[in-house]
Amino acid sequence: EIERAAHVERLRSAAAALDVPTLLVRGTQSDVVSDEGVADLLSLNPDALVRDVPGTGHMVAGDDNIAFADALLSFLDDLVPA
Repeated sequence: EIERAAHVERLRSAAAALDVPTLLVRGTQSDVVSDEGVADLLSLNPDALVRDVPGTGHMVAGDDNIAFADALLSFLDDLVPA
């Protein structure tokens, strides 16, 4: 349990230190990324963007590759307009 807590704290520190545009694409049926997890990420990195993809689980790209690609391309288009 101590090892897990240290791992979680390292991940939280890494998320807080991000200084690049960050996108989390989350499947609404994910059993891994909870609403609380998203809220925690946003508390650590308020500039991060979250895109929920309905009808997908944790492996969004495998469940709906087109929706995943659309979310990613939209994010990239906003960073670097054509």
